[in-house]
Amino acid sequence: FMWNNFFSHIDIKPENTNILNGNAADLDAECARFEEKIKSYGGVDLFMGGIGPDGHIAFNEPGSSLSSRTRQKTLTTDTIIANSRFFDNDVNKVPKTALTVGVGTVLSAKEVMIIVNGHNKARALYHAVEGPVMQMWTISALQTHEKGIIVCDDAATDELKVGTYRYFKDIEADHLDPASLLK
Repeated sequence: FMWNNFFSHIDIKPENTNILNGNAADLDAECARFEEKIKSYGGVDLFMGGIGPDGHIAFNEPGSSLSSRTRQKTLTTDTIIANSRFFDNDVNKVPKTALTVGVGTVLSAKEVMIIVNGHNKARALYHAVEGPVMQMWTISALQTHEKGIIVCDDAATDELKVGTYRYFKDIEADHLDPASLLK
């Protein structure tokens, strides 16, 4: 997925990519290898990802430990249904487990950018920004990151309080001039 949808579209050498191998003979060893490789390079500079409608980050479903590391995780029915689009819309073809970076792995990155788009993610964005930090909304852990940022469209902000929305729009207006980015 990552190779087809990201790495093959940017200027990066294949040996400089690090993707979990869900087909490895020993999945626990694969997860340990992944964490060790991250450590050997001094950590992740920038983690980019999205969230699910239930606020999961990577495949850290609701109830996941906020200190978790890379591991195999059982997927919820909602996540299986959402991912069926990658399997000819057949939920029976979707794996019931996945390898995932843990919330702790994500939070150990130097910077974290999460992209949130669409009305169906509005409740998750609300919990990410205005709710308490809790394992039922794993995205909420981003509140604890010194250099975490959420990039979202207007539709995703539907559940935010008006004051919260205006606060962040003012910051955006003061610090991000789209015209200057085109120069």
